[in-house]
Amino acid sequence: METSGGQRTLAAIMFTDIVGYTSLTERDESAALRVRERHRALVRPLVEQFQGEQIDATGDESLSSFPSAVLAVDCALALQAALRDDPDLRLRVGIHIGDVVRRNGEIVGEGVNIAARIRPLADPGGICISESVWRLVRSRPHVRGLPLGAQSLKNVSEPVKVFALATGAAPAERLSRRRRLGLTLAGMAATAALAFGAYVPNRTAVLSTIAITAPRIFGNPIEQKIGFATATDDVRIAYATTGEGPPLVMVLGWATHLEDGLSSPLYDRSGWIRRNSQDRMLVRYDGRGFGLSDRDVSDFSLEARVRDLEAVVDALGLERFTLYAISAGGPTAIAYTVRHPDRVSHLVLASTSAGVYSRPPEQEERWRGMVELFRSSWDSPIVRSMMMEFLAPDADEVTRRVTSEFLKVAGDGPAVAGFFRAHFEIDTRDLARQIQVPTLVIHGREDAALPLEMGRDLASLIPGARFEILDGADHIEATTESPRIPELIDEFLAAESGGEVPRDS
Repeated sequence: METSGGQRTLAAIMFTDIVGYTSLTERDESAALRVRERHRALVRPLVEQFQGEQIDATGDESLSSFPSAVLAVDCALALQAALRDDPDLRLRVGIHIGDVVRRNGEIVGEGVNIAARIRPLADPGGICISESVWRLVRSRPHVRGLPLGAQSLKNVSEPVKVFALATGAAPAERLSRRRRLGLTLAGMAATAALAFGAYVPNRTAVLSTIAITAPRIFGNPIEQKIGFATATDDVRIAYATTGEGPPLVMVLGWATHLEDGLSSPLYDRSGWIRRNSQDRMLVRYDGRGFGLSDRDVSDFSLEARVRDLEAVVDALGLERFTLYAISAGGPTAIAYTVRHPDRVSHLVLASTSAGVYSRPPEQEERWRGMVELFRSSWDSPIVRSMMMEFLAPDADEVTRRVTSEFLKVAGDGPAVAGFFRAHFEIDTRDLARQIQVPTLVIHGREDAALPLEMGRDLASLIPGARFEILDGADHIEATTESPRIPELIDEFLAAESGGEVPRDS
């Protein structure tokens, strides 16, 4: 409904603020600014995942609007769950549902006022909601609440009944007996709040958003060294190293991000990076247009991709190394190996091909249409879900959401489209026949993105290549996720080196 002052609507309003922010500012202004930025970096993506809109983020506070009370509460639960083990960033959350007026990008009204007044009643790490919200969410199995009674709120004419939700977070200060009882109940319900598996309709959103945002807040236990190399066409390429020992250089092709990728199911859900950094130095890099590398580029040709790889290994001073390429990174590794046979001691190609030359005309036309869709609408979850059908058709919904979010972070639509548009023109069959280094080809038996025949054809092109087939239809599974991958690589390197894994440099 339009009013003279704006558009009136019913909305669930969520207010958050940082506990102890004022005193922290007085003690250490720099630390306070860091905490505030972490707060903002966490809240916005969570709100968006739960179909909400962040209206304002001023100082240590945030104001968000949701289309339903259920979505607002589930977002708040995910938010506090993500911060449960972070002593430096504790939030209070208040939620109310009521009439608001949207005006010039702002929202005002009783709904906003009550949510703001309820928020200070929450314990550090806690959530308080009004009775109107409680009535809408109390039947949800994962929601547990403790009535705090009718509260007199500033500038609100009548008392409002308030409920404290169980979050599993313990406050720092001494509590009243009633509040201690409430937190005891909250602790008992915390496990249910995290493991509402088969019960809560928004389980997928809660779990996936925690998986997406937690690494951004807490960091990742994997220690990596990040550097930058410059390709011959002056494009800066970001690279990272983990571990020590004989180098294993990884070529991923596209959809990479050295920081956010550490926990991505696209190439490290099962700890592949940690496993392969124990006895060797693992080198990964973001190709042009993606991750931390220069993004404002238009040349995604095979020659350009080889230049990226050359720049990285030259910057690290690697004389000889094992080259491991997955998915769209295969042609780059093939071309590099032929160009620099003295530097590649072993070549491993997983779920890849010599090019996309064997696609039927109707399938090629479909892919070209999808490339244009990627260019124009990559920000749409629906469009990225199309890619997920090829990458991981059997993945659960949480994995799909986390991977979809990673695809969005890794690169924008023009980069994705530019990469694949160039990829359709690549044919390295003649180059594959020239490879003279020990080669292992790995492929999924029912790979939905690249049929098994393409892996078999690739292995047959490379003189003396060893071919291994993995079960499953998941393209990601057959690149890094299968527990057999590290075993196969170790066995291959040992067999080709007389029983010992080689130390090439």
